[in-house]
Amino acid sequence: MENENKVGIARNSGRYSFTIKKSIVIVLAVATILTCCWLILGLMSSLDIPSNKNDQFASEQKWEVDQRSDIDSCDKQIMKNQIDLKRSDERQISERAFQTQILALLIIVLQLILIVFVVLIRWKPYSLQKTS
Repeated sequence: MENENKVGIARNSGRYSFTIKKSIVIVLAVATILTCCWLILGLMSSLDIPSNKNDQFASEQKWEVDQRSDIDSCDKQIMKNQIDLKRSDERQISERAFQTQILALLIIVLQLILIVFVVLIRWKPYSLQKTS
């Protein structure tokens, strides 16, 4: 009788342990998904979505610098180089933000697949498990 109680306790202990592990995996996956969503939304402002419009705006700024008569040609060239450098930096930041968002989206998909697998896994009763 005492042996049967121990087996019953072992079954319940294993079942609850499995359920707790399953819950922890799901909570961590959801936390990862939320973090990736926050990252994606946070990087939206760094994207250079109207890139043609921004390139045109930079060209207009350079044209305005060329039209100024109060500065010499050396200063004009420096100002145009600064405009080009700023535009180049904005493009690089946009590319990095886009790559980070793609990676975060991939992680979200993998976490969703993990959640589906964890939910579909069933606990095998102690009596059906193979013992070595």
